Amino acid sequence: MLAGSAVLAGTALVPSPRAEWERGLERAYDLTSPIAATPEALQAGRALFRERARCTQCHGERGRGDGPLAATLSPAPADLVLHVPQHTDGELFYFVSSGVPGSAMPAWESVLSEPDRWKLVHYLHALAAGAP
Repeated sequence: MLAGSAVLAGTALVPSPRAEWERGLERAYDLTSPIAATPEALQAGRALFRERARCTQCHGERGRGDGPLAATLSPAPADLVLHVPQHTDGELFYFVSSGVPGSAMPAWESVLSEPDRWKLVHYLHALAAGAP
């Protein structure tokens, strides 16, 4: 019985991946971009969004969650036009960097540089505001 209690106590100390992700999201809340939202940064973010259909496969060209793969995903991809204004830049950066557990949203941290992920966040704001 005592050995079983030690095992249970030990597992209680190991946070779930979701709990770790949520703590990371809380830490990211106040992050701000070191990259200015210049026309060049927005253009680079737009290119990243569309590059090799990286984001458009799920979120669609206009970010409405209606890309070619959207119907195959559960949960459905976020409609970025509605979703982006509800989050801080830091949260958006975290979603792009770390992905979203329980969804098809992958982590891009190992694929995109930090400056590129910030440029993508800037473009997401422009997209949500109706930029072409």
